[in-house]
Amino acid sequence: MRISNGFKVMILATASGLAAPALAQSTSPNRTASETVTITPGGSRLDAGLELATAYDDNVYVSRNHEQNDVYLLARPSLKLRLGSGDSTLTVRGAGEIARYADLSSEDYDDWSLAGDARAALSKAVSLTAGAEWRWDHESRASPEAVSGIEPTRYQRGFGYLGIVGSSGNVTGRLAGTVTRYAFSDVPASGTMIHNADRDRIQMEIGARGGFALSSGTELFLQGASDWRDYDQKTDDSGYRRSSDGFAIAAGFRRKLDDAWSAELFAGWMWRDYRDPRLPDIDSWDIGAVLDWTGDKGLGGSFRLDRSSEETTLPGASGYIMTSGRLTLRADVGPRLTAGIGLSGAHYDYVGADRSEFVIGGDLWVRQWLSRHIYLGVDYSHAERSSNAAGFDYDQNRFQVSLGVELRPRYTGDAPAVAWGNATPGGAYFGLLASHATLITGVDGPRGPGSNTADFGDMGGGVVAVAGYGILASRLYLGIETEAALAGPDWQHSADRIFSMSKDNAVGLSARIGWVTPNSDLVYARFGVTSTTFTTDYTHGASAYSQSARHTGFSAGFGVEAQAGRRGFVRAEYLVASQGDFDVPTGSGNFDNFSPNETQFRFGGGIRFGRDAAATEDPRPSRFDGPYVGLQIGHGALVTANQGVRSGGTELDVTRASRGGLLGLYGGYGVVIGRTYLGLEAEADISAINWNIDREANGRTYSAEHDYSFGGTARAGVLIGDAALIYARAGAVRTRFDIDYATSGIAVRSLDTRTGVRYGGGIEVGLGSRVHLRLDYTITDYAAYDVEYGRNADHFDHSEALFRVGLSWRL
Repeated sequence: MRISNGFKVMILATASGLAAPALAQSTSPNRTASETVTITPGGSRLDAGLELATAYDDNVYVSRNHEQNDVYLLARPSLKLRLGSGDSTLTVRGAGEIARYADLSSEDYDDWSLAGDARAALSKAVSLTAGAEWRWDHESRASPEAVSGIEPTRYQRGFGYLGIVGSSGNVTGRLAGTVTRYAFSDVPASGTMIHNADRDRIQMEIGARGGFALSSGTELFLQGASDWRDYDQKTDDSGYRRSSDGFAIAAGFRRKLDDAWSAELFAGWMWRDYRDPRLPDIDSWDIGAVLDWTGDKGLGGSFRLDRSSEETTLPGASGYIMTSGRLTLRADVGPRLTAGIGLSGAHYDYVGADRSEFVIGGDLWVRQWLSRHIYLGVDYSHAERSSNAAGFDYDQNRFQVSLGVELRPRYTGDAPAVAWGNATPGGAYFGLLASHATLITGVDGPRGPGSNTADFGDMGGGVVAVAGYGILASRLYLGIETEAALAGPDWQHSADRIFSMSKDNAVGLSARIGWVTPNSDLVYARFGVTSTTFTTDYTHGASAYSQSARHTGFSAGFGVEAQAGRRGFVRAEYLVASQGDFDVPTGSGNFDNFSPNETQFRFGGGIRFGRDAAATEDPRPSRFDGPYVGLQIGHGALVTANQGVRSGGTELDVTRASRGGLLGLYGGYGVVIGRTYLGLEAEADISAINWNIDREANGRTYSAEHDYSFGGTARAGVLIGDAALIYARAGAVRTRFDIDYATSGIAVRSLDTRTGVRYGGGIEVGLGSRVHLRLDYTITDYAAYDVEYGRNADHFDHSEALFRVGLSWRL
């Protein structure tokens, strides 16, 4: 469970006039700015709603192996009353979420919240805002602090705030304070009870921000905050005193870049001092960014970047630093139809313990209003975690269909029908794509008196044929696509046991939702169902097993299609796919559980057969020359050829792999000569892409992780159309790899920074004259090295495949 930073919430609340708890809690992604109701002077407004949904979760317990799925029903009632207008307003609201599972009834929950917010103008220059909220909630199974109880952890959260904001001329000031109370319930487990009273605490925070507006329209500001976290119990169940004091300070700027874009960026430092001298203090950099885009015809988007220190129950760790980013695009097609997609990533770096994780996710939603008060919604989300601790990886897919009713009308008057059409990029199409993929398999099974949990995988190429059909409503694209793939990656483990897996072919059916840029380029998300043939071989002693079988799974991805001429298009897309796990016999009545998944980058082109789009507006050429800076969310795989000597002199030869996410910054300079682009670029990232193996009770436990990276590459490409660039890149990077290795009473840690050759390419499209969105894919090969433990050594040869979605600004 992630607890929002109270001061940052309050700064946003006092800056915008919104209620702080509304920013702190999870709200429906279907809600858009266009749904705001105007309050008439001196009036009041009552709003109530009820949403009923049927949902499917393919991995309820967020496990890597032995996944369990279920269908469940959801009910979400809500009530809100707003009184007053203008200088003084009072809002009271309540909401709930009730879930009932078909088979896993222990996961049932009832969540509720009650809140009130008030705002009053003390003068023309000074305003006061205050509020409170109480929540009865449960902890997600995907929380980094979740415990393996029979049922989810219930907790209560109380939150109160008070803020004041004022201005005089070019000077602005804000002062805010918050108080938060947490109370956790105990959780039953197998034959015992998990006690959570040692997590109960009070958090108090006070902060201030001062700004000065320049004549150019830029506001420079300085902000700082102090907080106190006091636990009810002096020590937790492991004997640690977790109460602490913290402080953060940062400087930044806020500016409206043009009519469509606005940005806020700050950087600073944060400290946290713990009562227990055994818990290391947190002393690290801080950063935050907000980038908002309001396009024409109902288009819009945003990017958020945040960093904070969070509480943990992990013995020996004082807390964890979370760095998170989210990119969102949305479209209000008309009064009745809205849609949106989002990409997010979060890095969890534990302080005082060798634990790090990266969670990456994507979601898309569509809402159609059937009448002024009733709507139909469809939601899909994908999430996955990569951890340097064995057994904590997972991937999860959720689908939801909902029917809702709201007292407040969605629109007034008669709503015009949505004008659907098959103008390009709509209509039928056919394409041929080259693919580069990493097949990753989590294997879990018995070994002697214990067990073995390990990651395996390797890279490989293939070819994919796609065909589909799409329709347009203004700039919204909705489509369906079928595909067939030949070949793919394979991996092998060779030691006293010899086993392997290969991908032979695949077919799939996907839905696509996207937005058409002013230059007719298409940015889209996709999700679908796949059927993949895997061949699995396993030889152990006298037992030999071989099977080629189809496995059904889900896929999700993100892509761009750039228009190339009147009918042609160039596509770059990235997919993650996961199939259900299955058991493989290993002899003597034992089984290993195989859980396969795949990352895949595709690049190619095709032909569209839709009618030509009407020329409703002039193209908007985008600049590709000059300097630029950007932020990016990434996902990729670390693949390592691993050799060594095992017990009895057996030679091990295996390729290990797993996937994860990253957050990065980049900047560079480019020139355009005719339609040719040449440029140089620098980049840096933090990541938790890793693989691991854990042999219990007596065996080897080791892992490898891409920690951080920095370097530079040259880019060369060609412009197509008025706002798209296809490019290749090559250069060098320096990456720190963290390898923990333990066996037979010997434990070593290797922190080795290696130089790698990076090459790849991608597509970059303009969202405006200065703002660009790009999809970038690279492969990096590193020099091999040995990690010594006692008198022996293991050999490691790393390579990695990285996909990154970047949002850049031309300076």
